Amino acid sequence: MNTDSNELPATLIEAIDGVAHLGTTTQKLVRDALERLWLDAAVRQPNGEVFILTGDIPAMWIRDSVWQVRPLLRFAHDPEIRDFVRGVIAAQAKFLNIDPYANAYNLEPNGNCWHKDFADQSAWVFERKFELDSITSFLQLSLDLAEVTGDHSHLSADWWALANRLVELLWTETEHDPKSYRFSRPGNPPHDYLSHDGYGAPYRNCGLIWSAFRPSDDACELPFHVPSNIHAEIQLRRLAKFAESEFAALAASTRKLALQLSTAIESVAVIGMGLKSILAYEVDGLGGFKLQDDANYPSLLSLPFLGGQRNLLYRQTREFCLSNANPWFFSGPHGSAVGSPHTGENMIWPLAIAMQGITADKPADQLAALRLIERTRSSNGFIHESFDVSNPERFTRDWFSWAEMTYAELAFSLAEPTR
Repeated sequence: MNTDSNELPATLIEAIDGVAHLGTTTQKLVRDALERLWLDAAVRQPNGEVFILTGDIPAMWIRDSVWQVRPLLRFAHDPEIRDFVRGVIAAQAKFLNIDPYANAYNLEPNGNCWHKDFADQSAWVFERKFELDSITSFLQLSLDLAEVTGDHSHLSADWWALANRLVELLWTETEHDPKSYRFSRPGNPPHDYLSHDGYGAPYRNCGLIWSAFRPSDDACELPFHVPSNIHAEIQLRRLAKFAESEFAALAASTRKLALQLSTAIESVAVIGMGLKSILAYEVDGLGGFKLQDDANYPSLLSLPFLGGQRNLLYRQTREFCLSNANPWFFSGPHGSAVGSPHTGENMIWPLAIAMQGITADKPADQLAALRLIERTRSSNGFIHESFDVSNPERFTRDWFSWAEMTYAELAFSLAEPTR
């Protein structure tokens, strides 16, 4: 790999040309997203690892980095791009081996952190919020690269040892010990730490995997995050297929866990609303549930993108997510989309707008989502984390690469002949 890359590979330049028919604005924003990822967010290491900044925060999130680079997989026939993604996976694997309960990491063991929440927190760990989707997203990118390229060399003996460790962790968290993980940040906003003295809401183990925090880094209000559990089921089934020829015991354990998740989702996460049923966003195994969606994915809206079925249950859930019945769906003169408790009322997320387009059935709806993001980008051309439905110049996060690359994912999808 070129450790001093200062220009985009020719394949990505061709990809930018490939969206030209969508307009000069689209072409420019896709170029900007790719250049900021490839040239600014990526820190290439001599050992081949690639550290990916989330944007304007000097740390690498496992989840963010997966979705930042996943749009590149369609170009992974190019050895430079394939090696780049391999380098990201290598960095993710290193970090998950250091602490699989963390969500964000430092480039080096310098002790930088958002907040030191654990006395024994590794100097590599920027933040130690246990988020199920960190693990499921890592599995997705690793398996996607193998599937797309036919090259399994990054699935090394060390990778399989980590996969085994992660599956064991997921099994452990289906029988979560309530005293095993405590996250408290007194004086911070309530969504930034777990309720009930830092241990999270009461629950009953129900077959799902316990998670402390959502894909937004906000605390789970109820500890079984349904979209992440569905994502886990999908990725575990894929992992079992990859494992079956050489790692039969892991394959059997993984299939068993996937089946348990599927059964539990049907049992506790499907909620009747009149004549319709929809998926809950979170449940507690005690009969409690939260009906909402959040901009950050894995989300309910994103399930087909994650490999889920586009069935009646999804369509009815999607209708709910994109309506005022979802307490985090906002409408205003500059757009309508899903927001998040992370940024508060009336703030909608370009990331969610792009995902609404990616999962839409009609090309016209996909294009409408693309245009909405383009109309509401900031005056400096950046695609931010969120913006006010009444004033797009009121925004959060100056540079949010995950949002930019989800926009690029939408643009590439529209440009593909099959769409």
